[in-house]
Order: sequence, then C-alpha cells, then structure tokens
Amino acid sequence: MDENIYQRAEKFLPWNLQHSVLNSTIFPYWSTEALYYFQDNTKEKVFLKVDYNTGKKEVLFPVKNLLEAISFQLHQQIDFSQLPLDKFSVQENPRCLEFSLHKKKWRYDVEKNICIQEVDEPNDCLISPNKNLSLGIKNHNLILTDMVSCDQIELTSDGKAYYDYAASPETNTRAVSQRLDGSIQRPVAIWSSDSNKIVTHKLDQRNVKELHILQNAPSESQRPVAHVYKMSFSGDEHLPLAELIVIDVTTKRITTLKTDPLLSPYLTPIEFKWVWWSEDSKKVYFIKESRASKEFVLFVADANTGEIKKLVTEKTNKTYVEPSQLFLWPRQILVLEETKEIVWLSERSGYSHLYLYDMENGSPKIITQGEWGVREVHFYDAKENWLYFTACGYDTNIDPYYKFLFRCHLDGSELECITEEKAHHTICFSPSMNCFLDTYSTINTAPVTVLKTMAGKTISHLETADIEGLSKLNWVPPQRFCVKARDGVNDIYGNLYFPSYYDKNKIYPIIDHIYPGPQVYRTQPYFNLYGLIFRSAWTAQALAELGFIVIHVDGLGTPGRSKEFHDATYRNMSDCGIEDHVVAIKQLASIYPINLEKVGITGFSGGGYAAVRAMLLYPDFYKVGVAAAGNHDLRCYPASYGEKYNSLDVSTYEYQSNSYLAEKLEGKLLLIHGEMDDNVHLCATMQLADAFIKHNKDFDMLIMPNQNHRSTFDHPYYIRRQWDYLVNYLLGEIPPKNKHLTSPIPLEFPQIIDW
Repeated sequence: MDENIYQRAEKFLPWNLQHSVLNSTIFPYWSTEALYYFQDNTKEKVFLKVDYNTGKKEVLFPVKNLLEAISFQLHQQIDFSQLPLDKFSVQENPRCLEFSLHKKKWRYDVEKNICIQEVDEPNDCLISPNKNLSLGIKNHNLILTDMVSCDQIELTSDGKAYYDYAASPETNTRAVSQRLDGSIQRPVAIWSSDSNKIVTHKLDQRNVKELHILQNAPSESQRPVAHVYKMSFSGDEHLPLAELIVIDVTTKRITTLKTDPLLSPYLTPIEFKWVWWSEDSKKVYFIKESRASKEFVLFVADANTGEIKKLVTEKTNKTYVEPSQLFLWPRQILVLEETKEIVWLSERSGYSHLYLYDMENGSPKIITQGEWGVREVHFYDAKENWLYFTACGYDTNIDPYYKFLFRCHLDGSELECITEEKAHHTICFSPSMNCFLDTYSTINTAPVTVLKTMAGKTISHLETADIEGLSKLNWVPPQRFCVKARDGVNDIYGNLYFPSYYDKNKIYPIIDHIYPGPQVYRTQPYFNLYGLIFRSAWTAQALAELGFIVIHVDGLGTPGRSKEFHDATYRNMSDCGIEDHVVAIKQLASIYPINLEKVGITGFSGGGYAAVRAMLLYPDFYKVGVAAAGNHDLRCYPASYGEKYNSLDVSTYEYQSNSYLAEKLEGKLLLIHGEMDDNVHLCATMQLADAFIKHNKDFDMLIMPNQNHRSTFDHPYYIRRQWDYLVNYLLGEIPPKNKHLTSPIPLEFPQIIDW
C-alpha cells in the first residue's frame, strides 16, 4: 500500500483537523456583561464580545496579539491550536482573559496587550468561596491554611493509609497512573457557600483486596517495579466505603452524618456530585446507592447535628436504577427549597421522566410523560414558573438521539420545545440564566451556533462552522442510517463512514468499529471535532480512509432510548448487541457496496471485549479483529461495572468470559494491551491468551510497556499497528514499508462530553 494513504488517513484524526474545521465548537466565556468567544478564521482569528441584549458583536482584538504576548513570555512560538480553548475565563474591569498553559496560570490584559504569569493557587488545595482559606491534605489528614497569614491548622489527626480523609478510592481506574505521572489530587470535599463549613468523607479501603501491576521497562533501571493498589472486582466481599462528615472550620467541630458509610466502588458520591450543600449552608443533601444499584435514595442532613431524613427512594427488584443514563451518572435532581419540593428523574414508566415530590409527604406528581426521554434537568425559574430540561425522542419523526431543549410548568402544562431546528442541540446557559448558547448539527452538516433568549428566539447568529477544509480533503460525509434490530421491531441507528475516494461501483470490506455500552452509546449523532476520542467519528473516518467502509451502530443494551432497550443485555452483558450489528450490516449490504465476505471488527476497552466476543460468537461472519485493552472477563474488572449491569450473581459471569469460548476462534485476531493499564488490568488479556494457547489457537498479541488505559488508545504505535493489521488481513494489501507513525494527540486537545 502507498504510504500516502496512511498520511491521508492521518489528516482525518480529530487533532489534525483543527486547520480544516473552523468554529465547529464555540467555547463560551461568560461575564456579567456579555458573552465572549474566539472566532477562528483562515485570514485573521479574533476575539469577540456579544451583547446579551442586542446581540451586537464587537471585535476586541486579533488573536495574534495574545499569541505574541504569551509566546514572548514563554520564549517559544505558540500556535492558536495549542491554546486550551475549554479552559479560558473572562474577568471584567479591567477586562482580562485568564487561562492555564504549560502548567502555569496566565492573565492577558486586553487593553494593555500584555500577558502576565499569575501566582498559581496550590493545585493540591481547595480554596474557600471567600478566598480566605484553603483546604489541603497532609499525612492522610486535613489541613486548613489561612491564605493571608499562611498559618496552618490541623483539622483531623486520626487519618491513616487507606482510612484517610478526602481521598479518592483507588478503584477510580487511574490510581497507579496518577502516582507515576505525579498528579496532585485535590481534597474530595465541598465548601459551603458561606465558607464556614466543608463536607467531605473519611474513606475506608482497608479491607479492599490488593491488585498488582508489574512495570517491566521502568526508565530508571532494568529491574522491574511492582505497583500495588486497592481494587475490588465483581463479587468481592469488600468495597471502598465513604463516611460522610461535616467540619465547621470556625470551631473545628466534626459532625458525622448519621448514616451508614456510602458505597464507593468506582468514585465516591462527592466525586459523582451526589453530595451538595443547601443554599443557606445549613443542610447537606446526599444520594445513597445500594450495591448493584438496586436502590437509589435521596437524603437531607442537618449540617450541625448530623441528623438525616429520607426524602425520595427509587428502587427495583428487576434490573437497576440510576440517576440518569448519562455517563458518569450526574444527578438529575432539583431541590426547590422555597416550596419544599423536589424535581426527580425516574424511568419507572419505561422512559426517563420528571416527577415532583413534596418533601413532607413524599407523594409524587407527574411532570412529563410519554414514549420519549428527558436527558438533563437544567434549572427552574421560580419567577416565571418554567422548568428547563433537554430531551430526546419527543417527535417520532426525528432521530431519537437528537437532543432538544424544552420547558414546561411544574404541573407539566405548556410543554414546548424551544430549539426547533431538526438537529442535535448542545446547550450552554449564561450564568444569569437569561439566555443560552445553542450549537446544532447532524453528523454530516456544519454546526450552527446562535445566542437565544430563554423563549428560544434568536438574539444573534454567531457562527456557521467553516468545513471547507474537509472538501479539500475530498471528505465524503458519513451517512446516518436506521435499520431494524434482531427482533424486527426496534429501530437501531448508526453511521457509515467512507473513504475520500469512495466509488459506489466498487465493493468494500467493512469494519465494525464497536463499543457495546451499556453505560454509553457508541454512535455520535452530531458533528463535533472535540468529542471524547474513543467515541469520535473521526477515528472511524481515518480508518475508512485506508480503503474500508466503517460502521458505528448501537444495538440493544445501549442507553439513550427506553428502559427496556437499555435493559436488554442485563445479566448477559456478553450479548454486546452483536447480533444487532450483524443484522444491521447484512441489511446495509443490500444498499451499499459492502463485501460480506470481508467483515472486520475493532474495539477498545469494552469494545475490545466485544470485538473478541463477536469473533467467537460469529466466526463465519467476522474474519479479522483488533481488540485493545479488552475487559475479557467481568470477574477481573471493577465491581461498579459488572455488578450494576450484569447483577450480583457472579455465577453468570463464567459463560460471559471470552476465555470460555476460546476454542471458537477461527479468524485473524490481534490482542493489544497497555502493561500499566490500571483500568482494565492486563490479566484480562493474559488469561484470554492462556485460553487460546490451551486450545491451540493462532492469535497475535502486542503488549505496550509503560502505557495505561488512556495513553494506549491514542498512541501512534497502537494506531499504526491497528491500521496495519486490518490493511494486511482484511483489505489484503501489504502495509507501507516505511512504518508511518501518526502525530500524537496534543496535551491541550479538549475532550468534550455531550450526551
């Protein structure tokens, strides 16, 4: 194969498209006076101010001024693509931009056109709202520092290793990586708005079992280094436990909330934002989740006495309950303290809907209902009696993954969609909640960004993304499709990606670029350069450029639809929706030039598991696979995942282990794993390899020294080896002799989540 094809494919990796796709994502910087943003044009990039009321746009300065100022300070040339666009903020009077770059904080004075390095706030501390105090950790205990006098006070003294204050559990899937890269973790705690109290936890990991990683190629010596951390697998007796406490920093009094410790099998409830202060700083609200997510309860606690009261309970005996189907499961709860009511999201009807609870008697009233789902609860405007939220699937004639902004009254009346354009809408509200930024697009249309009133009326059209650079790359826009699932009833959706030299009269091998969920859906329904890389449409586009048609599809068992759709793989996560992928590809082959004799599959993490599973379940269909960082056995993966989505019945896990079906392997398979992966432990791949060897099966394997879960996926060597394998064994061509390595992802490249 011509090396130029690899170079052409590399151009479609998302971090290499920043000069070809302009203004696809507007990063808003709000002040009390206006909205500000960078306008990225080919001729002159500028910084703009937009008046909230009139929509008038004003150019404040050319971006070259900022680049020259920061380049002068750093003694090196800084390009616009290096700016951390998602990490800027604007301060008024005098007008300044604040941002971080190269691990330093900077302030750019717009009027004086100078860039000044600021005194960095300690990365390992939490600063109080009034900026007078900082909270830190020392020897497993909490330290309070006066920001003016620098005096320190020890708030606790009984903390010790694995029974310490304000820590994140080592089940967070990055514990060893954080140690190795020297990451400084701030205390897991929340200041009250009056700066007088903090809520935090004492984290007990003493009984959690140890896990070991052997680093065979350390930089400092030839002797391997063993790393030990605490990790609970599915079915383990002990999980990390968080004991909630409130500390009054004025009196140093510690109040333990009168509840059993909260389970923390992945992150703690504080890290999930399932703990928060009341507006008056007198109460703490918190969510308590049972093991395997069978019950989800909202409590309120008196911050002075620790007394608690149960407010709302959501539970099931069938599958699981969760605060939302959005990844990292942010709470979708509004506590209306003035009226003593709670807006609560539940899937009890079969779809995600909103209910209104009275705090005193707990009786719910329906706010929204129907065969569509609420995605995010944003806020309630008590003055105008409007509840704002996003939802999907309301209009049955529109793609059910497109998200729209809605509002209604608390009794559900006057429900209206205030983003009517038939596309996916990404919403960002102004701090004063008097207007919002709306960026809308489909997977194959340029994003449009407008500033709108809270009634949905356009105040100002900001940008229509310039994607002319993609035309110069001969980009063939992906095709959104809808086909029937295996049951012949449910619609399933996906995207097809084509090479730039696509010829409809030529037949193409197809690659299933899989991620099975069930915690996220795979198929991106909108145009976005900065989405999470493992979900990115552009990694699929780059793969297609090698000479394939590439498919993204979400089968049964993925979120974003009905509760029944999501629960389809409960107690059988090994299903992975693979049968839906097979029937989808076969249906699409009657429309597009797909070679059903040359079907490949590749995936990472859960997708790595699914790629192997597909080859074992359908050896006559999937002929070539690349499976990276696969969690091939739920019994050697964190409890938070398998126990929730597959149940506590560990006896169901054996069949679902890929090792169980190892004798079924027929095609060409490459296993890849980072040796230092502290999310999906290397044991998962090694145990699968052992099973293949026992069954005398041929397979290929690449272990990447010193790479963890995050660094493996976008590592140039991983990308090259994945491409080579699929080109060689699926396309039937010899990879370029000059072993081409793609450019690495920039450290500043934003990773934006929008579900």
